[in-house]
Amino acid sequence: MKTVLHPLVHVDIADAMQFYEQAGGAKLAADFFHEYERTLERTNERPLSFPSSDKILRRAMFDRFPFHILFSIEPTRIFVLVIRHERRDPDFGLDR
Repeated sequence: MKTVLHPLVHVDIADAMQFYEQAGGAKLAADFFHEYERTLERTNERPLSFPSSDKILRRAMFDRFPFHILFSIEPTRIFVLVIRHERRDPDFGLDR
């Protein structure tokens, strides 16, 4: 199945990577990005295995970092709405 990212997902990733680079260096930022890629791959491989809180959006948790991917399963694609920190406002990104 094809995965499509909302355009602002790139901003979400860039913001998080900038934070981790400032906090721990380039390696930590790169580790975050690789964790994002692995989590995105898992959503594509088995999208139905992730919990759904509202019967539309599903949440894929990162293993190492306190972030998650919110996505929906559509007939021909997986649509990634937002990448956000676990302590971020729960409504962040839902209006995209």
